[in-house]
Amino acid sequence: MTTQEFYDKAQALVDQVYEYETSHQDAGDNYIHMASEGTFDYYNGESRLQEYCKEMGIDLTGIDLDRLAEDVIFWGYMTQGHDFDPHKRFLVAGYPVGEIESQVNASDIGAKFTPYLINQLNKNTDGCWTHSGPDMAYFYINCDNNYWDHVCDSDVIRDLVNAMKESMR
Repeated sequence: MTTQEFYDKAQALVDQVYEYETSHQDAGDNYIHMASEGTFDYYNGESRLQEYCKEMGIDLTGIDLDRLAEDVIFWGYMTQGHDFDPHKRFLVAGYPVGEIESQVNASDIGAKFTPYLINQLNKNTDGCWTHSGPDMAYFYINCDNNYWDHVCDSDVIRDLVNAMKESMR
């Protein structure tokens, strides 16, 4: 293996972790519990939900807003963060991916880690590598421009409200 092939292999590891954390649904789903654990309330979720329903023409008269908020969180889903049409989805919460850390074993890369090798990996890949010993290293990737959105479709919210109104009859 040439030196460049070695760096390409290391970069492929960095790219694989980046792609997974920023676009793979399993990675996004790792954030879904956070809305029910306080993020929704912290960012005035109920008042945002009321305003959204008002803008969408969804009548909340007689609706238990706490219950609706719980249902919207439950029936919501994670999607890659991007601009979206607010007439189709309500933004429950958003989460920046931030910095990613990944452990790499020497066997994964085909070489023992030395301070010199770490320095070369830092110069020749997009990761920020740290030395943890001859058999293990870590790299970090900054993903500040990537985020996951927890959203709920407007038609789901409308159906939830209608079901609540039906149950009150």
